[in-house]
Amino acid sequence: MVVPILVILLSLLFFIMWGWIINMFISNLIIKRKINELINQPLTVEQKEELDNLQLDLDTNAYRAKRAKRVVLFFAVIYILIALLLIWLNNNFSLFTYEGLVSNLKLTMLIIVLFFTPAYIGLEVISNTEGASSDIAARLKFTEETKSGEEVEV
Repeated sequence: MVVPILVILLSLLFFIMWGWIINMFISNLIIKRKINELINQPLTVEQKEELDNLQLDLDTNAYRAKRAKRVVLFFAVIYILIALLLIWLNNNFSLFTYEGLVSNLKLTMLIIVLFFTPAYIGLEVISNTEGASSDIAARLKFTEETKSGEEVEV
């Protein structure tokens, strides 16, 4: 009875977590595309405000990913500590049979490998966009310095 409930809960965790990560990743791609479109043209005051808001959205998503990355690391460490605790308890008090201990450890490591490791990698990719504002500002300054039709040496 416990196994089907555990599988359902783990599936929900997987879909919610990856849905959020993929949603944030797609959101960042859309924001970057809009920013690139704005940078490649002369900007009005409204467009500069829109660019600032897009940069803020990009940095906000990166900050959220960085905070979520800490949560993922925290829970991964908890799961690893639980696995070590299971081994220690079994060594001292023989609480599980060998097969029971191995199945518990397999489940714990499966959760770490399937959920926490890819989630950390996905969140790391998203949180690396945090420095995008300085890159965007440098590119915007470069486009403002050059005029259309002007040759630039790279």
